[in-house]
Amino acid sequence: MNVAYDFVRSESTGGRGKLKKNEDRALAGKGDCIDCKLCVHVCPMGIDIRNGVQLECTNCTACIDECNTVMSSIGFPKGLIRYATEDEIRKKEPFKFTGRMKGYTAVLGILIGILAGLLLLRNDMEATILRLPGQLFQHEGTKITNVYTYKVVNKTVHDFDKLEFRLLSHEGTVERVGSPTLDLKGQGFAQGTLFIKIESADLTTDKTKLRIGLFDGDNLLETSSTTFLGPRTFN
Repeated sequence: MNVAYDFVRSESTGGRGKLKKNEDRALAGKGDCIDCKLCVHVCPMGIDIRNGVQLECTNCTACIDECNTVMSSIGFPKGLIRYATEDEIRKKEPFKFTGRMKGYTAVLGILIGILAGLLLLRNDMEATILRLPGQLFQHEGTKITNVYTYKVVNKTVHDFDKLEFRLLSHEGTVERVGSPTLDLKGQGFAQGTLFIKIESADLTTDKTKLRIGLFDGDNLLETSSTTFLGPRTFN
């Protein structure tokens, strides 16, 4: 279906012509198009829809609205320009909702549902924590320390002024370079450096998977995973 000009009704056997007082247009063989050219004047692309479907047409429907206004003002039925198929105009066949169209509609509905689900289920925050490249672990007494960089994106319009990172999977501490808490404006972005310290006795392998939470007070906003390096042990 496209924005189409009904040439059968508009031009009949005698073509289109200006509206004349007391003229019998049917007897003269003229169609319903009074050749006002308003459909051309309102087209943002400057095309004449009466010449058929054209590549430049953006389906803005401005010509439909203008033509319907003209038809109403002179007492003719609307729909001289409308959404229609070639067969609907030429053969007067009603529009059919084909199997292919049903399939496309079903796929579109599924995609819209997935998009809506992703929007509804997305987190308010996005936090990424990566171990600093080229840095190994450090010993601090009985604790092992790793250095990380973080990036936090606030996807909401709300401001947060007391965000902090906490370990979820292990006992330990997270120390952010600078102030202990993070301030983040609505739709804002923050990045920086932090240290994670864990007792060496709690590490069973040289590479430990950590889960870190981003909290606003006691409210968990986002979780992130990373790797923690420790001393290698040989049994």
